[in-house]
Amino acid sequence: DVLQNHVLQLLCLIAMEPPALFSGEEIRDEKLKVLKTLTPGSKGPISEWAVAGQYTAGQSQDQAVPGYREEERVPADSHRETFVAMEVLVENWRWEGVPFYLRTGKRLPERVSEIAIQFKHPPMNLFTTVECDGDICSLVERKPNELIFRIQPKESISMKFSTKRPGMQYQIQPVTMDFAFEDAYHTSLPEAYERLLMDVLRGDSTLFTRSDELEAAWKFVTPVLEQWERPEHTPEPYYAGTWGPAGAIQLLEKSKRRWRTPSTSKKL
Repeated sequence: DVLQNHVLQLLCLIAMEPPALFSGEEIRDEKLKVLKTLTPGSKGPISEWAVAGQYTAGQSQDQAVPGYREEERVPADSHRETFVAMEVLVENWRWEGVPFYLRTGKRLPERVSEIAIQFKHPPMNLFTTVECDGDICSLVERKPNELIFRIQPKESISMKFSTKRPGMQYQIQPVTMDFAFEDAYHTSLPEAYERLLMDVLRGDSTLFTRSDELEAAWKFVTPVLEQWERPEHTPEPYYAGTWGPAGAIQLLEKSKRRWRTPSTSKKL
């Protein structure tokens, strides 16, 4: 339910058009439009645009952890997926041809939720790009600009872009501009359910999902789940403490892309 419920809701908030009014009904109308135009990232079989994984024994936060099938109350032959990665498209005029990559899973290196928007490369690069460690600099491939919304932990917004290094040479260096709510306002934000309970008391439905949204989300994911429920399907294994199975990497490699590692992570 993490994919159908949480991940698709985040996708809707990023891809939706601005509502005519800032109200619960108007916002949910726009989210519904996104779900109705959501399509697979490939016209081929589900395996070409969706990957299921299941973690095996490994290291998580410097501790040995069992595989999913060794967990309590889990059948030894379970085929239940603990990781999902997808490539999807939003078929409207604004997002035509722009891929959206979704990834969620259990026993990953860190508990972190992010939305990363990667901007296109310019058609021509006029400058040399370098990365420096102290006084030592090396040439690197120019990285695209990124806008990153951190949802948890420590809610923040980051912008990654390139600037000219001081000096006479025209060299570009990647830099990051950060904004963190706790640092700016010196207070912590309310927990998710605290906010929702307050909205219930106030009669504000903005953050709640409407029934037609749920139906549209389930309509998209149900064929995938039915495919994965077949006896012949086996989720791809991945070690606990890693970012998922090899199939998730290959999902992006076919279009010469790769997953980004959340900025607080020490592991790749």
